[in-house]
Amino acid sequence: ILEMCLMRREMVLDIIRKNPGIGFNAIARQTKLSNGVLSHYILKLLEEKEIMKTGVRAKYFLKKIPEKDREIITILKNPTNLKIIKALLERDPLKSKDIVKIIGKSVSTISISLKKMEKKNIISRKIMNQESKLTSDIGYTVSDKEFMRKIFSKYL
Repeated sequence: ILEMCLMRREMVLDIIRKNPGIGFNAIARQTKLSNGVLSHYILKLLEEKEIMKTGVRAKYFLKKIPEKDREIITILKNPTNLKIIKALLERDPLKSKDIVKIIGKSVSTISISLKKMEKKNIISRKIMNQESKLTSDIGYTVSDKEFMRKIFSKYL
């Protein structure tokens, strides 16, 4: 029984290690453990300070992942945000209308994502044509490209 407990504990820990920012249901799907059994192992790992939980909709991370990284990973778990950042890393600045075309989501969805990421300083606005001060001439760019590339190579 002890061996099975250690196997399950390691299985849960390994899934969190390989998928930083993973949610409870995704862990349950991968482990095929019942909610009660999975809750037991997650609580144990939290008590042992092996993992930590962030956010309202709990996301699980290894304890050693820095807070700034956890924040970015959580935001990039949203597929729209992830696509936007990938597009901006490939070519920026991009106007919001161009991002809408590339991502294939509604203007309002893209607008919400851009605002959230701008608020967290993940992206910033840039006037594309310095002569024209029109708001339609504002593009978006990744604020810290090197840091973002590090996040991608390390965790995503």
